Amino acid sequence: MITYTVYYKKKLFWKKLKKVKGDGLTENGISRFFILEDETRIEIPCQNIMFRFSKERFYLIKERMNQEAGQDIKINKR
Repeated sequence: MITYTVYYKKKLFWKKLKKVKGDGLTENGISRFFILEDETRIEIPCQNIMFRFSKERFYLIKERMNQEAGQDIKINKR
């Protein structure tokens, strides 16, 4: 399973979550949740927070799309 790193910034400093295997928004959209490799769920409020994802998240999303489509999905580079 592919895992990725999430960086988030509130005020001045970046913090890091490692070994993230999934993420999403809560139903009310107030916070974002992250599922770690050990099944731990972490919620971070979205107000005044900046998120940055590592490139591995792109490959995880592409892999899931390939499985759903049943074929390789080509990505057009700019």
